[in-house]
Amino acid sequence: MPSNESLNQKVRLPRHHLRTFASRLHSRHSRRPSFLPSIKLINIVCISDTHGTQPPIPPGDLLLHAGDLSQWGTFAEIQAQLDWLSAQPHEYKVLIAGNHDLLLDSDFQLKRPLRWKQAMEASRRAPEQEHVDEELKTAKNLDWGGVVYLENSSTTLTFGQSDGKSARTVIIYGSPLTPEHGLSAFQHPKSQDIWTLTVPANTDILLTHGPPWGHLDGIKKSGCIYLAREIARTRPRMVVYGHIHVGHGTEEVVYDTVGRAFEGIQGGWAAWASLLKMAAGVAWGHLLPQQWRDRMRETTFVNAAVVEGWEDYRVKNEAQVITI
Repeated sequence: MPSNESLNQKVRLPRHHLRTFASRLHSRHSRRPSFLPSIKLINIVCISDTHGTQPPIPPGDLLLHAGDLSQWGTFAEIQAQLDWLSAQPHEYKVLIAGNHDLLLDSDFQLKRPLRWKQAMEASRRAPEQEHVDEELKTAKNLDWGGVVYLENSSTTLTFGQSDGKSARTVIIYGSPLTPEHGLSAFQHPKSQDIWTLTVPANTDILLTHGPPWGHLDGIKKSGCIYLAREIARTRPRMVVYGHIHVGHGTEEVVYDTVGRAFEGIQGGWAAWASLLKMAAGVAWGHLLPQQWRDRMRETTFVNAAVVEGWEDYRVKNEAQVITI
């Protein structure tokens, strides 16, 4: 039996002191983003993990769906979601696939034929599903309507002038890839770095299915550490995802010298030298005039999952609207 003294001792994980000092420094560092009233503001509606449901969608300029349109990944499910999304009034609708959207992973049926057969059989047993000959339907037969589909690719959208404000272009990079968990689509081994230097440096919005590590990725921190590191490198204006339903919410991060060093320390890819960078950055930040500090730009993280649970998918969360 362990002694009472040993039971009362706190668990200290490796790098505990480094993370503690970094957190204290980060709490003393505050910078606000710049506000650019001369450009057109864009209202972005974010949803993810609808799993066949059709929740209310608020108005906006751009509608983003971060994957898991379906429950079983069949043609009928995905086509129904595409019809619903295409009918929305937003100027642009952009989506990626999720790990449930088996039909959209061109390699999945070849690599996992038994899993694909099980998904089709389960779909046929669902009374609410429209029954089509899934054996003859592929992703090539889908009618995408007015929806832009991204798969490890980018798109550039242009929003016109309004109220005398300049037009804007927004570059979105989208990827469905998530760390492996079970037999699902678009997955990679957890230890494999598939992110480094993949996101274009000029990306405004990063649309992924899974979350980065440490940002709205659930109590178990189920996000991808390599994705978190790539975000710290590229610093997009927004990162939108889902996958971890309980992580629903928003978070703001400033990736200046202090922010990037803090992210590296917490994520485990930076050491004590980064703590010195943080200390210098915090001191310099207090010396800078406020108007200079205001030029820093935040990255907004959005976990847009709208359903709860893993089997009985029920809409619990509203779509989130972010203005940039």
